[in-house]
Parts: sequence; structure tokens; C-alpha cells
Amino acid sequence: MTPSERAEYERLLIADIERMTAVAWQTGNLTYKLHSGQKRIWKALQDATAQEALLFISRQWGKSYLSACYALSYCLRHPNKIVRIAAPTLKQAQDIVSDNLAPICADAPSGLINPIKSAYRWQVGQSELRLGVLESAHVDSLRGGNASLVIAEEGGFVSSDDYEYALRSVIGPQLLRSGGQLIHVTTPSKEPEHFIHKEIYPRCALAGTKFEFDIYTNPQLTDEQIEKAKVLAGGEQSAAWRREYLVHIVRDDSAVCVPEFDEAKHVIRDEPPEYAVWGFFADFGGIRDKTVSLLCCWNFEKARLEVHDERHHEPNTETDTIVQAMRDMGKPYKVRQSYMDAPGQVLVDLRYKHNFEALLPHKDDFEAGINAVRLAVNQGKIMIHERCRFLIQTLRGATFNKQRTDFARSVALGHMDALAALVYANRMVDRTTNPVPSPTTFAERVAPAWMQKGKDAQQQAILAETLTNWSGRRKR
Repeated sequence: MTPSERAEYERLLIADIERMTAVAWQTGNLTYKLHSGQKRIWKALQDATAQEALLFISRQWGKSYLSACYALSYCLRHPNKIVRIAAPTLKQAQDIVSDNLAPICADAPSGLINPIKSAYRWQVGQSELRLGVLESAHVDSLRGGNASLVIAEEGGFVSSDDYEYALRSVIGPQLLRSGGQLIHVTTPSKEPEHFIHKEIYPRCALAGTKFEFDIYTNPQLTDEQIEKAKVLAGGEQSAAWRREYLVHIVRDDSAVCVPEFDEAKHVIRDEPPEYAVWGFFADFGGIRDKTVSLLCCWNFEKARLEVHDERHHEPNTETDTIVQAMRDMGKPYKVRQSYMDAPGQVLVDLRYKHNFEALLPHKDDFEAGINAVRLAVNQGKIMIHERCRFLIQTLRGATFNKQRTDFARSVALGHMDALAALVYANRMVDRTTNPVPSPTTFAERVAPAWMQKGKDAQQQAILAETLTNWSGRRKR
């Protein structure tokens, strides 16, 4: 091939590429910009009959690039529609979209994609791409108009309650009329009981629209780059590596309150001990939080605290309902202790209006109380009966607030009130009283019944003396 022929060939090749690129943008077929794993998800999303999909994908895999491509493509293929991309904060949403639009749109026809006056909107063909926020403080920015596609980015970094509210109260209604598509794009959350894990994951798995890709499925990364990411994340066994790169749902010791709790080790099915000192231990929620009461005993023989039953109530539950529930729970047992963290007036009302005596538990250092429970759990000194599902769920998912000065709050677990009640039980349960009765002699156990059969006082006296002598010989 001569130089002039080669130049002509290259000119035709470039012209052909430009023509195919223009057609791709006109039709919204942007798959030529994706790697093999991204193409698999793209095809599945377009073919899916389900309206909801979950992309559980590793860091450094290109999931935000994929979602930006998909959003642009949707706008181009569906005129006069609204497409939204939402992230925990508006800045995150803007960064995600802006950082990816530049490389994606480098070969786009001039005038096809234009920012609108607001920095948070773009005109894409005849449709509009808008940004939004998932956190509850600003989630209302997503309101307005019926969206046909909503992509929720990094929902795992939004609190479970905020994410649930955003989906149920803001995003869901927008998709109702349009019958549009909702795509969750995230790594797993630090919250083990997050709404994404409990609700969205199984729902999408059942529908066949759950996609999981770890860092090893990224064809653009070398082994050396993956190994470097592992080291930076803290190593192979670190929670960050397993969660952010292997896409595992893990309990992060730095996030949950009692990371030592393990259902396989600390949940029992045993019947209560025959002899024990029983007690109620409760956290009174009042008008804001849940009220949780635990029926516990100290198993003297095994030297451990056991929780055998529970009751939990929503805020604003009347005290007579709470007291009656505790009494019903404790009916089979002789309850000798009752401790409740409640305002003084509530304790007075319990005593005089409900004839229910409860004392205020000792409340010293917050962190010390949690640590005491953690130590006891780790040593096998706290066991929970399987019927106590609310307490078990709380121990699995209880988290601190951002400052780690108090428990976090959630719709499902309240103010971690079940854990608070367990802290009081661990502090206040009677560990010193030996509940096992002293062994009795044969004469003490049997003689009274036999003596009732005597016909007169003289026979009863003879029988009693005989039994006593017989018992004495047994002792010798």
C-alpha cells in the first residue's frame, strides 16, 4: 500500500468511525463505551421486565460511569422524559455526573447535551437529566414531575431510614404513573440491617435483577492494581476490603455496638433453669422511642445471664398496656427484681396506679455499659433465647450515632432500646443469691404425708420417731 493509499484508507476509516459514532448517539446505543462486564448489565437492564434492579458492585469497577451512560442513553431513546440520578448529597451527585459526563460526551454531536441554567440539570436530546439528594434533610429536591428512570447512587452510605423514606415517599410516587425503572447502584452498607440488604436485595434477587460484581471481575484492572487496593483497604480480612471490593455484607466492628454477638453462639433454645432468680429489665421509651422489657434470669449453675422473653411497644403506648404485657410474660415465674429506666413520675405511677414496683437501674458511663455487655457476650456469659427476635435483631444491627456518644435511631430498632435494657440487666441482675433449695431429709419430705394416715396421735408419734431414727442411720 502506497503512502497516498494508506492516507486515503485512514481517512475513510476515520469517516466511518465518525459516522458510526453519530449513529450511536442518535439512537442512544452507547455500549461501545463499556467494558465486557458493563455490557452484560446494560443488556440485562434493557431486557428486564422488572421495574427495579440492584447493582451491587465493587469500587473501581466503573459502576457510576455505567449508570451515567445508561441515563444518557435512556434520555436519547425516550423523548420528553425526566431521568434522575440521586446520591447521598447534592455535591456527590454533581461529582458523579460531572466527572463521568466529560469523558462520555467527548465524541457527542455538538448541541446534543447541554447544561440548563441550573447546575443540576442537563438537556439531553428532547429529555432532561436531573440530579437529586437521598438524605432526608434534602430529599425533597427529588420532588416534581414524573420520572421515567431513577438511578440511586451509593444508597448504602445513606442511613437505612433515610433511604427507605426516599424510596417510599419521594421516588416511588414519581415512578408510579410512568411505570418507570428504578436502579440502585451501590456497594454494601456498613449497617448490617440496612433497608437495601433486608428489602431490596432479596426482592431483586427473586426478580432476577440483582447483579453482583467484585473487583476481580473488572477486566481493566491488573493483578498488581487489585493487590494495591487490597493493601490500602486494610488487607484481605478487613471489613473495608470485604465490603467495598468483594461486595460482601459484613458487620463492621467500628459501626455496630456489639460486634461479638453471633447468633450461632449466643442464641439458645434451652428451657429455663429449674431454679433461678428472675427479673424484669426495661427501657421506657415514652413519646419518642420504643419501650422494651426483657425477662431475664441468672443461671446460677452455669454462671450466665439468660434472656428468655421480651416485649416491645411503639412510642406513646399506655403504661397499663406495658405493665400488663410484663405481668403476662412473667406469670410462669416468681419475678423478684424489676428495673426500668424511666422518668421518676412514671415509676411513681407504676407503684401507686398499677401496683407494680420498679427501681431505676444504675446508669454510669454509657461506653462502660456497652463494653460490659461486649465482654460478657464474648465470654459466653449472656445467652438469648430464640424467641427474643427483637433483641436478637437489635444485637445484630445496633449502631452508634456519628459521634459515638449515644445509640443511633432507626424506625425498625428505635433508639436501640432492647440493647439498653440488656445493659441494665447485665448491671443489675442478682448474681449472688443461690436459688437452689437445700436438700431435705427423707423424713422431712415423706413423714408429713405418712403421718396424715395415722389413726391417732400415739401412732403418729411412733411413726415420726421411727422415720427420724431411720433417717439418722442413713446419714451415718
